[in-house]
Amino acid sequence: MRSFGEVWRSTIFQKWVMAITGILLVLFLVGHLSGNLLIFLGPDAMNGYAVGLRELFHGAALWIVRLGLIVIFVLHVRAGIVLSQRNRKAKGVRNQKFEARSSTVASRSMIYTGLLLLFYVVYHLAHFTWGAAHSEFYHYTDALGRHDVYRMVIESFRQPTIVATYVLAMAVTGLHLNHAIASAFQTLGVSHPRYTPLIKTAGPAVSILLVLGFLSVPLAIAFGVVGG
Repeated sequence: MRSFGEVWRSTIFQKWVMAITGILLVLFLVGHLSGNLLIFLGPDAMNGYAVGLRELFHGAALWIVRLGLIVIFVLHVRAGIVLSQRNRKAKGVRNQKFEARSSTVASRSMIYTGLLLLFYVVYHLAHFTWGAAHSEFYHYTDALGRHDVYRMVIESFRQPTIVATYVLAMAVTGLHLNHAIASAFQTLGVSHPRYTPLIKTAGPAVSILLVLGFLSVPLAIAFGVVGG
């Protein structure tokens, strides 16, 4: 019987870790987007939502979610790096030319887009969560004395460099998700002539919808549709 350490280090287990954590991260993105889109309902909706999150279960819920996301993200990144290293070693051992005909730009660039997203996530947290980046937009309060998340977002996305950074990050996110979603279900064994074509279509579709949803906020602000 194999020990837990042997199972943990196995390639198939790391693929499962990557697939499951990837799906959880996509679900988080869906939830995060739903909160972001409240910008279109005005400051009371967005600031009230932010307060509700902070006060849910006396503040415990938000910290549980944050800690869970950290664990999920670390496991996902680690599994990606481990699998990438093993793939490179395997190609060297086989000493054969990599066949790209069955792969795509998205699949070949997964490790690179993943690392770029890691850097962006740190910047994004420093901006909107910690207030360490662009702190001049962080300390607003509204008429009710709440942290004015609405104004912070509006003022931030009136800056062309911040909008450009966000747009580039979303393009990288779309490229990463385009391959990742279908790959995750394939790893988990969801393979059937009836469902496989749907999954292959759903992956790019979900990635496009998420990217467009996230981009709608900075672009609406930049063009004066919101907060003008």
